[in-house]
Amino acid sequence: MLTTGEFWPGLAAPVLNGLALLLALGFRRNRAVMLLLIMSCAALALAGLASGAGGDRGIEAMRMFAPWLLLAIAAMPERRLLARRNLAVIGLLAIATWLTLAAPAHVWPGLRDAFPLGWVPLERGLVAAGIVLLAAAVCLSRWLFQRTAMEFAMGLVLIVVGIAQLPVMRADGASSLFCVAGLIALVAILHASYRMAFVDGLAGLPNRRALDESLARISGDYAVAMVDVDHFKTFNDRHGHAAGDRALKAVAEQLKTTRGASAFRYGGEEFCLLFTGARSRTARQACEELRKRIAATPIRVRAASGRSGRKNSTRAGAGEVRLTVSIGLAERDARTRESDEVLKAADKALYKAKGAGRNCVRIG
Repeated sequence: MLTTGEFWPGLAAPVLNGLALLLALGFRRNRAVMLLLIMSCAALALAGLASGAGGDRGIEAMRMFAPWLLLAIAAMPERRLLARRNLAVIGLLAIATWLTLAAPAHVWPGLRDAFPLGWVPLERGLVAAGIVLLAAAVCLSRWLFQRTAMEFAMGLVLIVVGIAQLPVMRADGASSLFCVAGLIALVAILHASYRMAFVDGLAGLPNRRALDESLARISGDYAVAMVDVDHFKTFNDRHGHAAGDRALKAVAEQLKTTRGASAFRYGGEEFCLLFTGARSRTARQACEELRKRIAATPIRVRAASGRSGRKNSTRAGAGEVRLTVSIGLAERDARTRESDEVLKAADKALYKAKGAGRNCVRIG
């Protein structure tokens, strides 16, 4: 058993991976749950808590069983936690745990010679590291196509775990690396949960909740601009929702580059710009520049046919189209002191812009 002096990093690895596992479970990151379940079991084995044989059998078991299970999880798509594939992996993990705990001394050498690839003329640690790094490559390849932060984080975690498999690593060194992997997973899951709460998934901008938080903390001079995409429902009906999503992303990219402003997605096709301090005095010019940039930005649409949800509606052919926006701007002043009053004033100014023919800026 571990002494007090061995508590760190010995017991730290299973604790950190277990905490990350609970967070992933709470936020329903099911592939991360499976990954961290395997890592937690491996960390326990390394800590010498899972076997009376101590750390030697623990590090052997980590190299024998964990690489294949990690590769299986890396190759799987995201599914519900109790999907058949996940249950199969959990079953294999249970068998591996039972063998680690209960395999007789005369049976263990045969298992050790068979796993992870007994017929390969290389040290088990090298083979195990290669398999885990292959799993990391699978996650990083998926990240290149999907650009999801969790895939990138899982790739980093698996790289660290792969290094822990190397033959030069003893149980204490491998435990230290599992601590690092657990910390990376914790940070990644917390970051993902923050993005889920405060960042709009489509536009990549802070959402309305983030805007409310910003306005609650703001003081001094500021200006708010409400930005609405003109005739967006008609655009969706004509070109389809996939083109509509691309259009919103294109508008969001332009909002991100607005001089002196923080951009937010307010909801639907409506966005918000927040100008603080001295930057509020140049807000109108910045909004005019934004309006012109959006009007000049081409949006590619693909040819499609079929119904858009309305009778007799058809989709347009492929090509490039352009959208415009209407913008309503309001500043905090003696009449509008509270943030909700400034928002209402900006919203009224937006309706003025729409009433004036759209594709213009009006001040509330």
